[in-house]
Amino acid sequence: MSDSILTRARPLLAARLAGAVLALAVPMVLARVLLPASYGTFKQAWLVSQTVALVLPMGLTQSLYYFVPREPRDRDRYVAQSVWAHLLLGVLAAGVVIAARGFLAARFRNPELDALLGWVAAFTGLLVAGSPLDIAWNASGRIGAAALARLGTEVLRSAALVAGALATGSARGAIVGMTAATAARALANVALLARGHGLATSAGLLRRQIAYALPFGLAFLLVVPQQQFHQYAVSAAVSAAAFAVYSVGTFQLPVVDVLYTPVSELLQIGLADVEGAGRPRRAGLRLFHEAVLQLAFAFLPLAGLLVVVAPGLIELVFSPVYLSAVPIFRLSVLPIVLAALPLDGVMRARAQNRFVLVLSAAKLAATVPLVLGGLALRGPLGAFAGWITAEALGRAAMLARSAALFDAPLGEVLPVRALARVAAATVCAMPPAWLALHAVPAPLLARLVAAGAIFGAAYLGVSWARGWLPAGWVGLFRGHSSPEPSAPGS
Repeated sequence: MSDSILTRARPLLAARLAGAVLALAVPMVLARVLLPASYGTFKQAWLVSQTVALVLPMGLTQSLYYFVPREPRDRDRYVAQSVWAHLLLGVLAAGVVIAARGFLAARFRNPELDALLGWVAAFTGLLVAGSPLDIAWNASGRIGAAALARLGTEVLRSAALVAGALATGSARGAIVGMTAATAARALANVALLARGHGLATSAGLLRRQIAYALPFGLAFLLVVPQQQFHQYAVSAAVSAAAFAVYSVGTFQLPVVDVLYTPVSELLQIGLADVEGAGRPRRAGLRLFHEAVLQLAFAFLPLAGLLVVVAPGLIELVFSPVYLSAVPIFRLSVLPIVLAALPLDGVMRARAQNRFVLVLSAAKLAATVPLVLGGLALRGPLGAFAGWITAEALGRAAMLARSAALFDAPLGEVLPVRALARVAAATVCAMPPAWLALHAVPAPLLARLVAAGAIFGAAYLGVSWARGWLPAGWVGLFRGHSSPEPSAPGS
Protein backbone atom coordinates (compact mmCIF):
# COMPACT_ATOMS: atom_id res chain seq x y z
CA MET A 1 0.00 0.00 0.00
CA SER A 2 1.66 3.20 -1.15
CA ASP A 3 -0.53 5.45 1.00
CA SER A 4 -0.41 5.35 4.76
CA ILE A 5 -3.40 3.77 6.50
CA LEU A 6 -4.40 7.15 7.91
CA THR A 7 -4.28 8.82 4.50
CA ARG A 8 -6.54 6.19 2.94
CA ALA A 9 -8.89 6.35 5.91
CA ARG A 10 -9.31 10.15 5.71
CA PRO A 11 -12.94 10.12 4.41
CA LEU A 12 -13.95 7.53 6.99
CA LEU A 13 -12.22 9.50 9.73
CA ALA A 14 -14.04 12.68 8.73
CA ALA A 15 -17.42 10.94 8.70
CA ARG A 16 -16.81 9.21 12.00
CA LEU A 17 -15.54 12.41 13.57
CA ALA A 18 -18.75 14.17 12.62
CA GLY A 19 -20.69 11.21 13.98
CA ALA A 20 -18.64 11.37 17.18
CA VAL A 21 -19.65 14.99 17.72
CA LEU A 22 -23.28 13.93 17.43
CA ALA A 23 -22.74 10.92 19.69
CA LEU A 24 -21.27 13.25 22.32
CA ALA A 25 -24.06 15.79 21.95
CA VAL A 26 -26.86 13.23 22.35
CA PRO A 27 -25.97 12.25 25.95
CA MET A 28 -25.71 15.93 26.83
CA VAL A 29 -29.36 16.32 25.84
CA LEU A 30 -30.68 13.04 27.24
CA ALA A 31 -28.95 13.42 30.62
CA ARG A 32 -30.64 16.79 31.07
CA VAL A 33 -34.04 16.08 29.51
CA LEU A 34 -34.60 12.68 31.14
CA LEU A 35 -34.69 11.89 34.83
CA PRO A 36 -31.86 9.54 35.92
CA ALA A 37 -34.28 6.61 36.13
CA SER A 38 -35.54 7.24 32.57
CA TYR A 39 -32.00 7.73 31.30
CA GLY A 40 -31.10 4.42 32.93
CA THR A 41 -34.08 2.81 31.17
CA PHE A 42 -32.89 4.17 27.83
CA LYS A 43 -29.40 2.75 28.45
CA GLN A 44 -30.91 -0.63 29.36
CA ALA A 45 -32.95 -0.62 26.15
CA TRP A 46 -29.84 0.29 24.14
CA LEU A 47 -27.89 -2.49 25.86
CA VAL A 48 -30.49 -5.13 24.96
CA SER A 49 -30.70 -3.91 21.37
CA GLN A 50 -26.96 -3.83 20.85
CA THR A 51 -26.52 -7.32 22.28
CA VAL A 52 -28.93 -8.82 19.76
CA ALA A 53 -27.79 -6.65 16.84
CA LEU A 54 -24.14 -7.55 17.32
CA VAL A 55 -24.66 -11.28 17.81
CA LEU A 56 -27.19 -12.24 15.13
CA PRO A 57 -25.36 -11.07 11.94
CA MET A 58 -22.88 -13.89 12.64
CA GLY A 59 -19.99 -12.07 10.93
CA LEU A 60 -21.56 -12.14 7.44
CA THR A 61 -21.14 -8.43 6.76
CA GLN A 62 -17.56 -8.37 8.03
CA SER A 63 -16.78 -11.31 5.74
CA LEU A 64 -16.97 -8.84 2.84
CA TYR A 65 -13.60 -7.47 3.93
CA TYR A 66 -12.17 -10.94 3.30
CA PHE A 67 -13.89 -11.97 0.06
CA VAL A 68 -14.34 -8.76 -1.95
CA PRO A 69 -10.62 -7.78 -2.19
CA ARG A 70 -9.66 -11.37 -3.02
CA GLU A 71 -12.49 -12.24 -5.43
CA PRO A 72 -13.61 -9.02 -7.17
CA ARG A 73 -15.41 -10.94 -9.94
CA ASP A 74 -17.90 -12.32 -7.42
CA ARG A 75 -18.25 -9.09 -5.46
CA ASP A 76 -21.88 -8.47 -6.44
CA ARG A 77 -23.05 -11.88 -5.30
CA TYR A 78 -21.27 -11.62 -1.96
CA VAL A 79 -22.90 -8.22 -1.35
CA ALA A 80 -26.34 -9.45 -2.44
CA GLN A 81 -26.07 -12.44 -0.14
CA SER A 82 -25.30 -10.12 2.76
CA VAL A 83 -28.37 -8.00 1.93
CA TRP A 84 -30.74 -10.99 1.88
CA ALA A 85 -29.23 -12.54 4.98
CA HIS A 86 -29.56 -9.35 7.01
CA LEU A 87 -33.19 -8.87 6.02
CA LEU A 88 -33.96 -12.32 7.41
CA LEU A 89 -31.78 -11.75 10.46
CA GLY A 90 -33.56 -8.45 11.14
CA VAL A 91 -36.88 -10.27 11.44
CA LEU A 92 -35.24 -12.82 13.73
CA ALA A 93 -33.68 -10.06 15.85
CA ALA A 94 -37.04 -8.42 16.52
CA GLY A 95 -38.46 -11.79 17.51
CA VAL A 96 -35.61 -12.48 19.90
CA VAL A 97 -36.16 -9.20 21.75
CA ILE A 98 -39.88 -9.93 22.15
CA ALA A 99 -39.16 -13.49 23.28
CA ALA A 100 -36.77 -12.20 25.95
CA ARG A 101 -39.44 -10.06 27.64
CA GLY A 102 -39.93 -12.41 30.60
CA PHE A 103 -36.19 -12.83 31.16
CA LEU A 104 -35.56 -9.09 31.08
CA ALA A 105 -38.47 -8.35 33.38
CA ALA A 106 -37.14 -10.81 35.95
CA ARG A 107 -33.55 -9.54 35.80
CA PHE A 108 -33.98 -5.76 35.42
CA ARG A 109 -37.25 -5.36 37.33
CA ASN A 110 -38.00 -2.18 35.37
CA PRO A 111 -41.66 -1.73 34.28
CA GLU A 112 -40.72 1.22 32.05
CA LEU A 113 -38.35 -0.96 30.04
CA ASP A 114 -40.96 -3.72 29.74
CA ALA A 115 -43.45 -1.25 28.28
CA LEU A 116 -40.91 -0.17 25.63
CA LEU A 117 -39.83 -3.61 24.40
CA GLY A 118 -42.05 -3.49 21.30
CA TRP A 119 -40.24 -0.38 20.07
CA VAL A 120 -36.88 -1.84 21.11
CA ALA A 121 -37.65 -4.94 19.02
CA ALA A 122 -38.57 -2.83 15.97
CA PHE A 123 -35.44 -0.71 16.28
CA THR A 124 -33.22 -3.77 16.67
CA GLY A 125 -34.66 -5.56 13.65
CA LEU A 126 -34.30 -2.51 11.42
CA LEU A 127 -30.77 -1.89 12.68
CA VAL A 128 -29.71 -5.39 11.64
CA ALA A 129 -31.53 -5.21 8.30
CA GLY A 130 -29.79 -1.98 7.29
CA SER A 131 -26.28 -2.71 8.48
CA PRO A 132 -24.46 -3.90 5.28
CA LEU A 133 -24.52 -0.60 3.34
CA ASP A 134 -21.34 1.26 4.33
CA ILE A 135 -19.34 -1.93 4.92
CA ALA A 136 -20.18 -3.23 1.45
CA TRP A 137 -19.09 0.04 -0.13
CA ASN A 138 -15.93 0.24 1.96
CA ALA A 139 -14.91 -3.32 1.09
CA SER A 140 -15.47 -2.48 -2.59
CA GLY A 141 -13.07 0.46 -2.39
CA ARG A 142 -15.81 3.14 -2.35
CA ILE A 143 -14.43 4.72 0.79
CA GLY A 144 -15.96 8.14 0.15
CA ALA A 145 -19.44 6.68 -0.41
CA ALA A 146 -19.10 4.55 2.71
CA ALA A 147 -18.16 7.64 4.70
CA LEU A 148 -21.21 9.53 3.43
CA ALA A 149 -23.51 6.62 4.28
CA ARG A 150 -22.08 6.49 7.78
CA LEU A 151 -22.40 10.22 8.27
CA GLY A 152 -25.95 10.38 6.92
CA THR A 153 -27.02 7.58 9.23
CA GLU A 154 -25.51 9.21 12.31
CA VAL A 155 -27.00 12.64 11.54
CA LEU A 156 -30.49 11.29 10.90
CA ARG A 157 -30.52 8.94 13.88
CA SER A 158 -29.15 11.49 16.33
CA ALA A 159 -31.56 14.19 15.16
CA ALA A 160 -34.55 11.87 15.42
CA LEU A 161 -33.50 10.62 18.85
CA VAL A 162 -33.05 14.12 20.26
CA ALA A 163 -36.27 15.35 18.68
CA GLY A 164 -38.23 12.49 20.23
CA ALA A 165 -36.70 13.06 23.66
CA LEU A 166 -37.34 16.81 23.57
CA ALA A 167 -40.90 16.39 22.33
CA THR A 168 -41.94 13.87 25.00
CA GLY A 169 -39.39 14.18 27.79
CA SER A 170 -39.30 10.39 27.96
CA ALA A 171 -37.23 7.38 26.97
CA ARG A 172 -40.15 6.27 24.77
CA GLY A 173 -39.89 9.38 22.60
CA ALA A 174 -36.16 8.89 22.12
CA ILE A 175 -36.56 5.24 21.09
CA VAL A 176 -39.45 5.97 18.72
CA GLY A 177 -37.37 8.66 17.02
CA MET A 178 -34.42 6.30 16.62
CA THR A 179 -36.69 3.63 15.17
CA ALA A 180 -38.04 5.95 12.49
CA ALA A 181 -34.53 6.99 11.43
CA THR A 182 -33.31 3.38 11.39
CA ALA A 183 -36.22 2.38 9.16
CA ALA A 184 -35.06 4.98 6.62
CA ARG A 185 -31.52 3.53 6.72
CA ALA A 186 -32.84 -0.01 6.18
CA LEU A 187 -34.81 1.06 3.11
CA ALA A 188 -31.80 2.93 1.70
CA ASN A 189 -29.61 -0.12 2.28
CA VAL A 190 -31.79 -2.39 0.17
CA ALA A 191 -32.44 0.16 -2.57
CA LEU A 192 -28.83 1.31 -3.04
CA LEU A 193 -27.14 -2.08 -2.80
CA ALA A 194 -29.72 -3.72 -5.05
CA ARG A 195 -29.20 -1.01 -7.67
CA GLY A 196 -25.40 -1.22 -7.49
CA HIS A 197 -24.90 -4.95 -7.10
CA GLY A 198 -28.17 -6.65 -7.92
CA LEU A 199 -29.83 -9.27 -5.78
CA ALA A 200 -28.54 -12.44 -7.45
CA THR A 201 -26.94 -15.03 -5.20
CA SER A 202 -24.88 -18.19 -5.61
CA ALA A 203 -25.37 -21.26 -3.46
CA GLY A 204 -21.70 -22.17 -3.72
CA LEU A 205 -20.45 -18.71 -2.81
CA LEU A 206 -22.97 -18.46 0.01
CA ARG A 207 -21.67 -21.71 1.48
CA ARG A 208 -18.12 -20.34 1.36
CA GLN A 209 -19.20 -17.05 2.89
CA ILE A 210 -21.03 -18.83 5.70
CA ALA A 211 -18.12 -21.22 6.24
CA TYR A 212 -15.79 -18.24 6.70
CA ALA A 213 -18.19 -16.19 8.79
CA LEU A 214 -19.66 -18.89 11.02
CA PRO A 215 -16.66 -19.33 13.33
CA PHE A 216 -16.50 -15.55 13.78
CA GLY A 217 -20.27 -15.55 14.28
CA LEU A 218 -19.99 -18.24 16.92
CA ALA A 219 -17.23 -16.21 18.49
CA PHE A 220 -19.61 -13.24 18.61
CA LEU A 221 -22.03 -15.40 20.59
CA LEU A 222 -19.27 -15.40 23.19
CA VAL A 223 -17.62 -12.02 22.53
CA VAL A 224 -20.71 -9.85 22.86
CA PRO A 225 -21.92 -11.37 26.15
CA GLN A 226 -18.35 -11.12 27.43
CA GLN A 227 -18.12 -7.47 26.40
CA GLN A 228 -21.46 -6.59 27.96
CA PHE A 229 -21.62 -8.94 30.93
CA HIS A 230 -20.46 -6.28 33.38
CA GLN A 231 -23.34 -4.03 32.28
CA TYR A 232 -25.94 -6.76 32.71
CA ALA A 233 -24.47 -7.73 36.10
CA VAL A 234 -24.55 -4.17 37.39
CA SER A 235 -27.97 -3.45 35.89
CA ALA A 236 -29.43 -6.50 37.63
CA ALA A 237 -27.87 -5.49 40.96
CA VAL A 238 -28.79 -1.79 41.14
CA SER A 239 -31.69 0.52 40.31
CA ALA A 240 -32.22 2.10 36.88
CA ALA A 241 -31.02 5.44 38.27
CA ALA A 242 -27.84 3.85 39.64
CA PHE A 243 -27.29 2.09 36.33
CA ALA A 244 -27.48 5.48 34.65
CA VAL A 245 -24.51 6.57 36.79
CA TYR A 246 -22.61 3.40 35.87
CA SER A 247 -23.35 3.98 32.18
CA VAL A 248 -21.93 7.49 32.44
CA GLY A 249 -18.79 6.12 34.09
CA THR A 250 -18.25 3.48 31.42
CA PHE A 251 -19.12 5.86 28.58
CA GLN A 252 -16.49 5.59 25.88
CA LEU A 253 -15.85 8.80 23.99
CA PRO A 254 -16.87 8.13 20.38
CA VAL A 255 -13.54 9.51 19.15
CA VAL A 256 -12.06 6.05 19.87
CA ASP A 257 -14.32 4.45 17.25
CA VAL A 258 -13.63 7.36 14.90
CA LEU A 259 -10.04 6.22 14.49
CA TYR A 260 -9.96 2.57 15.51
CA THR A 261 -12.55 1.09 13.15
CA PRO A 262 -11.26 2.62 9.87
CA VAL A 263 -7.65 1.82 10.73
CA SER A 264 -8.53 -1.77 11.68
CA GLU A 265 -10.61 -2.27 8.54
CA LEU A 266 -7.92 -0.87 6.24
CA LEU A 267 -5.30 -2.93 8.05
CA GLN A 268 -7.32 -6.02 7.10
CA ILE A 269 -7.40 -4.93 3.47
CA GLY A 270 -3.67 -4.13 3.51
CA LEU A 271 -2.75 -7.51 4.96
CA ALA A 272 -4.94 -9.16 2.34
CA ASP A 273 -3.02 -7.25 -0.36
CA VAL A 274 0.28 -8.49 1.11
CA GLU A 275 -0.97 -12.05 1.10
CA GLY A 276 -2.39 -11.74 -2.40
CA ALA A 277 0.97 -10.49 -3.71
CA GLY A 278 2.63 -13.67 -2.46
CA ARG A 279 4.95 -11.84 -0.06
CA PRO A 280 6.18 -13.55 3.12
CA ARG A 281 3.99 -13.27 6.22
CA ARG A 282 6.56 -11.13 8.02
CA ALA A 283 6.06 -8.44 5.35
CA GLY A 284 2.75 -7.54 6.99
CA LEU A 285 4.49 -6.64 10.25
CA ARG A 286 5.53 -3.25 8.88
CA LEU A 287 1.90 -2.39 8.17
CA PHE A 288 0.82 -3.59 11.61
CA HIS A 289 3.48 -1.44 13.26
CA GLU A 290 2.22 1.56 11.34
CA ALA A 291 -1.36 0.91 12.46
CA VAL A 292 -0.30 0.54 16.12
CA LEU A 293 1.70 3.77 16.07
CA GLN A 294 -1.09 5.76 14.42
CA LEU A 295 -3.58 4.55 17.03
CA ALA A 296 -1.23 4.92 19.98
CA PHE A 297 -0.29 8.47 19.00
CA ALA A 298 -3.96 9.42 19.50
CA PHE A 299 -5.18 7.01 22.19
CA LEU A 300 -2.41 7.23 24.79
CA PRO A 301 -2.60 11.03 25.11
CA LEU A 302 -6.40 10.84 25.04
CA ALA A 303 -6.29 8.49 28.01
CA GLY A 304 -3.91 10.80 29.88
CA LEU A 305 -6.05 13.86 29.22
CA LEU A 306 -9.25 12.10 30.33
CA VAL A 307 -7.67 11.14 33.65
CA VAL A 308 -6.93 14.82 34.26
CA VAL A 309 -10.24 16.35 33.17
CA ALA A 310 -12.66 13.58 34.24
CA PRO A 311 -14.66 15.54 36.88
CA GLY A 312 -15.08 18.65 34.76
CA LEU A 313 -15.93 16.67 31.62
CA ILE A 314 -18.66 14.65 33.34
CA GLU A 315 -20.12 17.78 34.91
CA LEU A 316 -20.19 19.53 31.54
CA VAL A 317 -21.50 16.64 29.42
CA PHE A 318 -23.85 14.88 31.82
CA SER A 319 -24.53 17.49 34.57
CA PRO A 320 -23.34 17.49 38.22
CA VAL A 321 -25.92 14.80 39.02
CA TYR A 322 -23.49 12.20 37.64
CA LEU A 323 -20.24 13.28 39.36
CA SER A 324 -20.23 10.07 41.39
CA ALA A 325 -19.28 8.31 38.13
CA VAL A 326 -15.79 9.91 38.10
CA PRO A 327 -13.84 6.93 39.61
CA ILE A 328 -15.34 4.52 37.07
CA PHE A 329 -14.74 6.99 34.25
CA ARG A 330 -11.06 7.27 35.15
CA LEU A 331 -10.77 3.50 35.15
CA SER A 332 -12.36 3.45 31.69
CA VAL A 333 -9.24 4.98 30.13
CA LEU A 334 -7.53 1.57 30.27
CA PRO A 335 -9.65 0.11 27.43
CA ILE A 336 -8.69 3.17 25.38
CA VAL A 337 -5.03 2.26 25.84
CA LEU A 338 -5.73 -1.35 24.84
CA ALA A 339 -7.48 -0.08 21.70
CA ALA A 340 -4.09 1.03 20.36
CA LEU A 341 -3.55 -2.63 19.39
CA PRO A 342 -5.74 -3.52 16.35
CA LEU A 343 -5.22 -7.23 16.94
CA ASP A 344 -8.71 -8.27 15.89
CA GLY A 345 -7.91 -6.90 12.43
CA VAL A 346 -4.90 -9.22 12.24
CA MET A 347 -7.01 -12.19 13.33
CA ARG A 348 -9.62 -11.51 10.67
CA ALA A 349 -7.09 -10.83 7.90
CA ARG A 350 -5.31 -14.12 8.62
CA ALA A 351 -8.59 -16.07 9.00
CA GLN A 352 -7.88 -17.11 12.58
CA ASN A 353 -11.46 -18.21 13.07
CA ARG A 354 -10.94 -21.15 15.37
CA PHE A 355 -8.40 -19.34 17.52
CA VAL A 356 -10.80 -16.42 17.96
CA LEU A 357 -13.56 -18.83 18.93
CA VAL A 358 -11.45 -20.58 21.56
CA LEU A 359 -10.12 -17.29 22.89
CA SER A 360 -13.65 -15.87 23.12
CA ALA A 361 -14.77 -18.85 25.20
CA ALA A 362 -11.77 -18.45 27.48
CA LYS A 363 -12.40 -14.71 27.92
CA LEU A 364 -16.05 -15.30 28.80
CA ALA A 365 -15.06 -18.00 31.29
CA ALA A 366 -12.64 -15.54 32.93
CA THR A 367 -15.00 -12.55 32.77
CA VAL A 368 -17.89 -14.04 34.72
CA PRO A 369 -16.01 -14.75 37.97
CA LEU A 370 -13.88 -11.60 37.67
CA VAL A 371 -16.92 -9.34 37.22
CA LEU A 372 -19.09 -11.03 39.83
CA GLY A 373 -16.20 -11.15 42.29
CA GLY A 374 -15.41 -7.50 41.70
CA LEU A 375 -19.09 -6.59 42.07
CA ALA A 376 -19.25 -8.39 45.41
CA LEU A 377 -16.05 -6.77 46.71
CA ARG A 378 -16.22 -3.21 45.37
CA GLY A 379 -19.62 -2.79 43.77
CA PRO A 380 -19.91 -1.42 40.22
CA LEU A 381 -16.30 -0.16 40.25
CA GLY A 382 -15.06 -3.67 41.05
CA ALA A 383 -17.25 -5.18 38.33
CA PHE A 384 -15.72 -2.88 35.73
CA ALA A 385 -12.19 -3.61 36.98
CA GLY A 386 -12.87 -7.33 36.61
CA TRP A 387 -14.00 -6.87 33.03
CA ILE A 388 -10.91 -4.81 32.15
CA THR A 389 -8.67 -7.54 33.60
CA ALA A 390 -10.28 -10.12 31.30
CA GLU A 391 -9.86 -7.79 28.33
CA ALA A 392 -6.16 -7.32 29.03
CA LEU A 393 -5.60 -11.08 29.26
CA GLY A 394 -7.35 -11.55 25.91
CA ARG A 395 -5.20 -8.90 24.24
CA ALA A 396 -2.08 -10.59 25.55
CA ALA A 397 -3.17 -13.91 24.02
CA MET A 398 -3.86 -12.29 20.61
CA LEU A 399 -0.49 -10.54 20.73
CA ALA A 400 1.26 -13.87 21.21
CA ARG A 401 -0.73 -15.35 18.34
CA SER A 402 0.16 -12.39 16.11
CA ALA A 403 3.85 -13.13 16.66
CA ALA A 404 3.36 -16.55 15.09
CA LEU A 405 1.25 -15.14 12.25
CA PHE A 406 3.98 -12.64 11.34
CA ASP A 407 6.80 -15.19 11.79
CA ALA A 408 8.39 -12.79 14.29
CA PRO A 409 9.63 -13.08 17.88
CA LEU A 410 7.16 -11.83 20.48
CA GLY A 411 9.50 -8.97 21.37
CA GLU A 412 9.33 -7.61 17.81
CA VAL A 413 5.56 -7.68 17.30
CA LEU A 414 5.13 -4.23 18.85
CA PRO A 415 7.23 -1.11 18.17
CA VAL A 416 8.12 -0.91 21.87
CA ARG A 417 10.55 2.00 21.74
CA ALA A 418 8.18 4.15 19.71
CA LEU A 419 5.32 3.36 22.10
CA ALA A 420 7.50 4.31 25.07
CA ARG A 421 8.12 7.70 23.45
CA VAL A 422 4.39 8.31 23.06
CA ALA A 423 3.85 7.37 26.71
CA ALA A 424 6.64 9.73 27.81
CA ALA A 425 5.18 12.65 25.85
CA THR A 426 1.77 11.93 27.41
CA VAL A 427 3.14 11.96 30.95
CA CYS A 428 4.92 15.24 30.29
CA ALA A 429 1.68 16.88 29.12
CA MET A 430 -0.49 15.89 32.10
CA PRO A 431 0.81 18.26 34.87
CA PRO A 432 0.37 21.52 32.88
CA ALA A 433 -3.14 20.41 31.86
CA TRP A 434 -4.04 19.77 35.51
CA LEU A 435 -2.78 23.22 36.49
CA ALA A 436 -4.83 24.85 33.73
CA LEU A 437 -7.98 23.06 34.86
CA HIS A 438 -7.61 23.92 38.55
CA ALA A 439 -5.72 27.21 38.57
CA VAL A 440 -7.50 29.22 35.87
CA PRO A 441 -10.37 31.34 37.33
CA ALA A 442 -12.89 30.85 34.53
CA PRO A 443 -16.14 29.01 33.71
CA LEU A 444 -15.92 25.23 33.46
CA LEU A 445 -16.04 25.10 29.66
CA ALA A 446 -13.22 27.63 29.37
CA ARG A 447 -11.10 25.69 31.86
CA LEU A 448 -11.66 22.42 30.00
CA VAL A 449 -10.75 24.05 26.70
CA ALA A 450 -7.63 25.56 28.27
CA ALA A 451 -6.61 22.22 29.78
CA GLY A 452 -7.09 20.45 26.46
CA ALA A 453 -5.21 23.12 24.52
CA ILE A 454 -2.28 23.15 26.92
CA PHE A 455 -2.17 19.36 27.02
CA GLY A 456 -2.17 19.20 23.22
CA ALA A 457 0.49 21.88 22.91
CA ALA A 458 2.73 20.16 25.45
CA TYR A 459 2.23 16.70 23.94
CA LEU A 460 2.78 17.78 20.34
CA GLY A 461 5.60 20.10 21.36
CA VAL A 462 7.54 17.31 23.06
CA SER A 463 6.82 14.95 20.17
CA TRP A 464 7.94 17.50 17.59
CA ALA A 465 11.04 18.58 19.51
CA ARG A 466 12.17 14.98 19.92
CA GLY A 467 11.28 13.95 16.35
CA TRP A 468 8.57 11.55 17.52
CA LEU A 469 5.70 12.65 15.24
CA PRO A 470 4.47 9.61 13.23
CA ALA A 471 4.73 10.14 9.49
CA GLY A 472 1.13 9.02 8.95
CA TRP A 473 -0.26 11.85 11.04
CA VAL A 474 1.92 14.39 9.26
CA GLY A 475 0.68 13.09 5.90
CA LEU A 476 -2.94 13.15 7.08
CA PHE A 477 -2.90 16.85 7.87
CA ARG A 478 -0.76 17.81 4.88
CA GLY A 479 -3.27 16.06 2.65
CA HIS A 480 -0.88 13.75 0.82
CA SER A 481 0.70 10.37 1.28
CA SER A 482 3.23 9.91 4.00
CA PRO A 483 6.61 8.31 3.51
CA GLU A 484 7.02 4.65 4.04
CA PRO A 485 6.72 3.73 7.71
CA SER A 486 9.87 3.10 9.67
CA ALA A 487 11.24 -0.34 10.03
CA PRO A 488 9.64 -2.65 12.56
CA GLY A 489 10.63 -1.92 16.10
CA SER A 490 11.91 1.58 15.36
